[in-house]
Amino acid sequence: MIRLARLTVPLLLAALAVFALIFALRACHRGPNWSAVAQVDVARADAVVGAAIDASAALARALTEASAIDATTKENDRAIRSTPGANAPVPVAVNDAGLRALCLRAAYRDHPRCLALLGPRAGNAVR
Repeated sequence: MIRLARLTVPLLLAALAVFALIFALRACHRGPNWSAVAQVDVARADAVVGAAIDASAALARALTEASAIDATTKENDRAIRSTPGANAPVPVAVNDAGLRALCLRAAYRDHPRCLALLGPRAGNAVR
């Protein structure tokens, strides 16, 4: 009886090891579910395409809005300069302040007068 008790523990451990080995081999043999992997890949690709479309639309809207703002600024400038009395003398400090403000706008930042007033960095002032 003592001999049987001594063998029971090693036999149980051996049986447990065999069971674990069989379970591990079956799990490794099955491999990934390729159908699920393909579905995830398709969903991921669709998400990337959707994000790219959204980003392009947002960029197009921003560029359109910036272009409209710059066009309005130029129209305002033409209206001001064509108004009667627009050629009246203006103090130099007032003129420079107005010119500096205009030079920060995208419509004027690369204009030669702005580059002369603010230097070559004027083109990078506000984007």
